[in-house]
Amino acid sequence: MKRKKYLLGISVLVLSIILSSCTSTNQKKQDSKTTTVQKEKVVTAQKGAKLKSSEVCYVNNAFMRAEQIPVMVEGKIYYGCCEGCVDKLKNNLDGVRYSTDPLTGEKVDKATAYIVLKPNSTNDVLYFASEKNYNEFVKL
Repeated sequence: MKRKKYLLGISVLVLSIILSSCTSTNQKKQDSKTTTVQKEKVVTAQKGAKLKSSEVCYVNNAFMRAEQIPVMVEGKIYYGCCEGCVDKLKNNLDGVRYSTDPLTGEKVDKATAYIVLKPNSTNDVLYFASEKNYNEFVKL
């Protein structure tokens, strides 16, 4: 009986994590259980290291630590975490295929960007036009 309750609890926790990944980027109000699970996960990238593009949801601008859904648009591959994100990427709703380089302020295509974790974050990302721009940014 205890094992069934434990498995049910784990299932509910996993489902809540999956469902919360497609909400808006304002995910600061995660419950303590989700936060605990996030802390226990092994981060697959070190701070400052280029992230694997396929593990980033380009709509939520979040490092998801798992392969995302590839979206081919005009010969470039973008990634989304759910069908809603896929639709936004296909139609470039709200300009989600682009970001701004934090160093230069220039428009950056997320499909070709140098992507890193935002300082002091475990899942928010920054998009740079190049590795050179990123290296200059960290010197500031």
